[in-house]
Amino acid sequence: MGLMIEFDREGRTYTVDSSIYTWNVHSVNAMTDKVSLVVDARTGEQLFVNWGQIPVIRLISTVDAEGRPVD
Repeated sequence: MGLMIEFDREGRTYTVDSSIYTWNVHSVNAMTDKVSLVVDARTGEQLFVNWGQIPVIRLISTVDAEGRPVD
């Protein structure tokens, strides 16, 4: 499981597993070139997300100073 992130699209807020494991600009940039099938943690709905079209992504998981998940 990757870091949990949140984003808004068309008036809704989604919370999903990002499948990235380090919160930094390089990881997020690599993700924006992809389309992923994810599950919305709020509703259980399966979504295809084109990451390059999401303008703002918020981190939900707790991370350390290097951007790695903290248990």
